[in-house]
Amino acid sequence: MKKKICFFVLAAVLVLFSGCTTKEADSTASSTPKETISSSQETEIKASITLLDGEKELSKKDVTFNKGEKLFDVLKDNYAIEDKDGMITSIDGQAQDDKNNKYWVFTINDEQVNSGAKDVVLQEGDRVVFKLEQF
Repeated sequence: MKKKICFFVLAAVLVLFSGCTTKEADSTASSTPKETISSSQETEIKASITLLDGEKELSKKDVTFNKGEKLFDVLKDNYAIEDKDGMITSIDGQAQDDKNNKYWVFTINDEQVNSGAKDVVLQEGDRVVFKLEQF
């Protein structure tokens, strides 16, 4: 009689533990793809950035970024930039030239921007043009 009770208790414990393990594995496996999908959707926002020295095109890149991201941060992720007090002074080795009054200015969707790149939130499909311009 003791053998039968021990057998039933052992069988019940095995069923209980195997049921818990399966449920945890299923919930972990099903939550991982959802997180991957949502994070990949966030990074699919695209814009283009063109660098000009006068009328000469230095480079053009299509960039991806997260919603609400500032232009300055997107630049930092895609180019080697230098800045002074938030104003961009060099992009990919192309520096401003104070002696010749040549400075970086930028437009977004062909409109002049009068604030710094740290203040501008980039939007889906924006066309950003940075131009070294002489004043």
